[in-house]
Amino acid sequence: MKVIAITGTPGTGKSTLAKLLAKNLRFKKLDLHHYYQEISTGYDKKKQCYNIDLRQFIALVKKESKTKNLIVDSHISHLLPKSIVKLCIVLICSELKELERRLRKRKYYKKKIRENLDAEIFQICLIEAKDQGHKIKIVDTAKKNNLKELLDKITKSL
Repeated sequence: MKVIAITGTPGTGKSTLAKLLAKNLRFKKLDLHHYYQEISTGYDKKKQCYNIDLRQFIALVKKESKTKNLIVDSHISHLLPKSIVKLCIVLICSELKELERRLRKRKYYKKKIRENLDAEIFQICLIEAKDQGHKIKIVDTAKKNNLKELLDKITKSL
């Protein structure tokens, strides 16, 4: 079975792309929101997020991908081992003002917005995906993407 990891800073469009790909490629979209309590070590009230246990996350993806092709969208999906990921799609947003607008719309607090903008500026997800040795496709969501072209490129990458 194939696993596509979609990663990027929060607000770059991971879930939107994952839904589109799941529908068009007929893959199952693994929605981590349903598994946070199962794969986390707890909730960090200060950061307002779950602390994901990477081993449990990997085990979940391995289990789910035994019977189905999967799309995993998470800002940490690039941390999955290269051995189980066929393609890692890294979403970026080259227009920082646009990314900031998206994060404000989500009602992120000021410090969390700054933290995520810094992660985008330093391309943390991309660098870590490269460090894992993944086959990478970069998509800039600040630009108008031809969805058919994008789907064709992703399909060819598989």
